[in-house]
Amino acid sequence: MNYSISNHFFVRRLAMLMTLLFSISVQASAEHQHEEKHSEPNHSRHEMQHATHGNKDAEHGHEHGHEHGHEDGHEDEHEDEHGHEDGHEDEHGHDEHEEGQVHISAEQMAVSGIVAHSAQAGEIKKILTLYGRTIVPERNTSHVKARFSGLITQLNVRVGDKVKAGQVIAEVESNASLKRYSIKAPISGEVVSRNANVGELATDNVLLSIVDNSQLWAEYQVFPSQKSRVSIGQKLSVESEQLSVTSAIEYLLNPMNNEAYLRARAPIDNSEGSWTVGAFLSGKVTLSKHSVDLAIDNRALQVMENQQVIFVKNDEGFEKRVVTLGKKDRQMSELLSGLAVGEEYAVDNSFLLKADLEKSSAAHVH
Repeated sequence: MNYSISNHFFVRRLAMLMTLLFSISVQASAEHQHEEKHSEPNHSRHEMQHATHGNKDAEHGHEHGHEHGHEDGHEDEHEDEHGHEDGHEDEHGHDEHEEGQVHISAEQMAVSGIVAHSAQAGEIKKILTLYGRTIVPERNTSHVKARFSGLITQLNVRVGDKVKAGQVIAEVESNASLKRYSIKAPISGEVVSRNANVGELATDNVLLSIVDNSQLWAEYQVFPSQKSRVSIGQKLSVESEQLSVTSAIEYLLNPMNNEAYLRARAPIDNSEGSWTVGAFLSGKVTLSKHSVDLAIDNRALQVMENQQVIFVKNDEGFEKRVVTLGKKDRQMSELLSGLAVGEEYAVDNSFLLKADLEKSSAAHVH
């Protein structure tokens, strides 16, 4: 009985011990699995981080290499461009005359109004300029009146009509004799005013005025500072807008009505009616002349880079030339260097060639 109890107790103790061992074994196994499960992601994460870091290093190396290669390529390209520019400069230096060349055809010249003149010997003049206007000579104006007072029975002309000297222009019936008499034009010319009509009385009033403007005076003001340089018989150029004619001073009239100047008169032939009465004038008096071996028109002169230049005609158009000048007047300049006798140079609208050359230079620099 005691033996059975002891044996039973032993069996229970053994079972409990085995249960405890099994429990410890299971717990250890679970912890080991947990550690493996936990360690594997960490290990994988570490490997992934390491791989990512390696990839970043690789990418960094790739980017570094790419950037380095790009910069190298950019520098090479820059060197190529620089070399290209050097080649362009060499080409430009090889063809130096192109720098000042303007290519233009004869047709383009005609359209642009560019006109070339041939370089020749000439004169440089010292000029005095006077100012005035055209007037009608006193003898060429007539104010027509009736000889005797009476009734105007005829008035045959109107303002603007041309009349001849001796032509009957009116008829008046005398108050004293009641006879009619004719009034004739005293001069040839144009009727510029009419102050009476048929049926009115003619007394001492002006019936009409006639002006002959086939001959005019160019009358200029000569101030005291100019008086010593102006004399009768002196040649001068009479100019008004597009008109110009050569004349000579015939009269120097003393001041009138407190005028501060003398009046110089030179005749103008106006038989063709080109000049108008009262037109403003300039008069250029030649005070001296100086002959030069080569003279050019001042309109040809242009300033580029602080130098006086002209444009000389060649087979391709015009080329820029720097020139040296001597004496000059308002129209011409003496040329000391830069052009030879017989060479053609641009005069009219030469500024267009300058503008074209400056435009081409700006585009080339850009």
